[in-house]
Amino acid sequence: MGYEVILGRNDADRKRLGTKGCVLVGKHFVKMGHTSSLSNEIWLDVTRSHVVFVCGKRGGGKCLMGDTMITLADGSRTRIDELYAHDAKLLTLNSKLKIRPAEKQGFYKRQVRRILHITLRSGKKISLTPEHPLLTVRGWIQAQHLTIQDRIATPRTQPVFGTSTLSEEEVILLAYFIAEGHTKGPYIRFTNFDPQIIEEFTQTVNKYDSRARITELKHGQYAVVGADMRYDPSLVTRDERITSGSMRLHEKTRCEELLIMHGIMDCLAGDKRIPQEVFLLPKERLTLFLNRLFSCDGTLYQERTGRWRIQYASKSKQLIQDLQHLLSRFGILSTFREKQALQNKKKYLNYDLTVHSTSEFLEQIGFFGEKQARQHRAIKDLAHIRPNPNNDTIPQEIWDLYRPKNWAEIGRSMGYAHPKALRQSTQHAPSRQKLLQIAIQDQREDIRLLAESDIYWDVIAGITQEEGVFTVYDTTVPKTHNFVANDIIVHNSYTLGVIAEGVSDLPAEVSQNIAVLLIDTMGIYWTMKYPNEQDRELLEQWGLQPKGLDVQVFVPYGRFDQMVEEGIPADKPFAITPAELEPAEWGKLFELELTSPVAVLLERVAEELRERGSFSLDEFEQAISEQDFTKTTVSAAQNLIRSAKGWGLFSDAATPIKNIVSPGQVSVLDVSAYAAQGGGWNVRALVIGLLCQKLFAERMLARKQEEHQALEEELAFQPHKQRSDPIIWVIIDEAHEFLPREGKTPASDALITLLREGRQPGISLVLATQQPGKIHTDVMTQSDIILSHRITAKVDTDALGMLTQSYMRGALDQLLNELPRMKGAAIVLDDNNEKLYSMRVRPRRTWHGGSDPDALKNVEDF
Repeated sequence: MGYEVILGRNDADRKRLGTKGCVLVGKHFVKMGHTSSLSNEIWLDVTRSHVVFVCGKRGGGKCLMGDTMITLADGSRTRIDELYAHDAKLLTLNSKLKIRPAEKQGFYKRQVRRILHITLRSGKKISLTPEHPLLTVRGWIQAQHLTIQDRIATPRTQPVFGTSTLSEEEVILLAYFIAEGHTKGPYIRFTNFDPQIIEEFTQTVNKYDSRARITELKHGQYAVVGADMRYDPSLVTRDERITSGSMRLHEKTRCEELLIMHGIMDCLAGDKRIPQEVFLLPKERLTLFLNRLFSCDGTLYQERTGRWRIQYASKSKQLIQDLQHLLSRFGILSTFREKQALQNKKKYLNYDLTVHSTSEFLEQIGFFGEKQARQHRAIKDLAHIRPNPNNDTIPQEIWDLYRPKNWAEIGRSMGYAHPKALRQSTQHAPSRQKLLQIAIQDQREDIRLLAESDIYWDVIAGITQEEGVFTVYDTTVPKTHNFVANDIIVHNSYTLGVIAEGVSDLPAEVSQNIAVLLIDTMGIYWTMKYPNEQDRELLEQWGLQPKGLDVQVFVPYGRFDQMVEEGIPADKPFAITPAELEPAEWGKLFELELTSPVAVLLERVAEELRERGSFSLDEFEQAISEQDFTKTTVSAAQNLIRSAKGWGLFSDAATPIKNIVSPGQVSVLDVSAYAAQGGGWNVRALVIGLLCQKLFAERMLARKQEEHQALEEELAFQPHKQRSDPIIWVIIDEAHEFLPREGKTPASDALITLLREGRQPGISLVLATQQPGKIHTDVMTQSDIILSHRITAKVDTDALGMLTQSYMRGALDQLLNELPRMKGAAIVLDDNNEKLYSMRVRPRRTWHGGSDPDALKNVEDF
């Protein structure tokens, strides 16, 4: 065996102990000319306390196929494989469950061997890696764990409009030529029988194009030709329009130039699409475009049931998909489907778009011409028809997460003849309006946010798997960690997990002195229970075998029974008490200005109750009502406390920290349940902050007892006893969300304490982020081991430079530039030995849903 590199251990200890008490994290890259090869093993000391900082893209495998369409905040759309060329913001679902613009950072590309193709009931489709999470009402769930009939989040509205300067005439002509135009042939034609549309078309061409004239070929069919054309249009081919010499049969018209400019000239019906410039239109111009398009090829009809329907049909799949997206900008829901059609005894595929939000369409878009008269009848009828909310509902699973405190009381306030009958609502998926009414009466702010959200819960209609070699892509959206792709809300890349595996493989006399706590914000670490059979061949190349771990998964006590019933791996519940929060933390938790009346009220009441001892949320709510504040302030504060009751996190008895962190145990604290609710990151930060406070307090006490015991044993010449309190490794991904460079979260103070003082009592901290430029500067000064995957953003490379000592800076820049472009490639800096290395992380032994090997598996490998 060659010379092992041991991170975090000095030469004297390395010679005395070798790799005892260390975990294998990867191998050292050695560069020979233009070739990099793996050489010595790289180990990490886990018997002493360290602060490990892992940054850069870790390649967790959560990626999308290159043709996935991304909507940008300026209204434009681009394929994800071309996203690197665009600076505009993406669309994301924020903490208030609203679709808003957000900055992106990074652009990632990799190859995978397995892809899932998911089709939704609305006709939307997306192709992604199996481990890519999609949002359900229960939180983010990997695509491979979803089934048909599951409901996932899609935008019910995408309120983005551009600033294109296309004129009114250009917008009208583009709409008419796309809907009823024939642009392939000897001249461009327009076919329509509506007198008003024909009149507007003629007037618009005459106003826009002085070089053109309109010739009627037959009833309802018109040709747009050059004003100087001297022959029957039907007898002239396009090649004859410009001949040699001075004889010119037909000059190119301005209408033709418009169609060429926007890429819709010479298009057959099946090739038509919406030009990019249309996506950039301001709202009023886009409304005009859609109005004229639907007035031509759209239909408005009344069913036998009396309900009115709007549809649009085309041979072009792309056109229908474009229309479905454009309607979503107005909050208009629709379903896309394909069907077999017959023309001249030949079958072909045709595509339909059915509008569900009929009233919204007529109000915002409407029709022009003869269909406008039908529209007036429809509007009159719809005023007397109760809308059917069956399409736009909240998943029935909401009732597993939330129940009103008093069904009968809320039923009475909602006007039910038999108030208790409201309880029957749990047998169905509630409409948004019903859930909103219940939330308002029950004074539940979190449920109100869900009812008023920008989410349409679409139904999975089909899932297929494809094997092969695929190039996939991803990006990162800070803070929200999701973006809209193919009009579906998807999570961006993230990883983390090898210390846990390494600790479990240590000899018992060592592992029993160590505990590992993984904070799981995404609900993915339960997979560590299972062996990584999919990478068996790769593991064998490293001399390893797939192996599952006996990890203990803790979930909020209010969600535990439900998860167990559904077969989701959960071993034990955990809870905290309201009295454990510092009084000022309540305002931060609900994202309030600390000087606002509601925040002041919450802090005052929490402080008074803490002085008496422990208290419940019911007591908190009651105490608020007794305060001398305005009725509005008191009501708002009570609503927030009622929302906190729905988290299933607070209880009269807190879970002892020793139940969560025990010797030789890898524990996963799953807080992913809060991903789909407003302010979810703050709830997760609260859990992290309280846990870290408890860990520090208990380890400080344990350390004093250990030192006292060690002194007594030395004086009495007795053998050392096994630790009753293990040293602890706490592992947190997306650490910049909990310990940001600017501002504070409920976890900030506790994490800063661990950074500055945690090593002395025996707490190691592993913080991982894809954005080192966003994390607190104390991480820069306190980390003794730094592992970086490839980073490119200047703000991040500058921040990483701050992490390194001056003697390392030049070599750091060089190694980052020379880092091999392969999965798991990274550089690691060991400040204990003032050395840095390029390396490749070893593959995971536990199942990790298809992600590839990465450094300290960026601690998903840790």
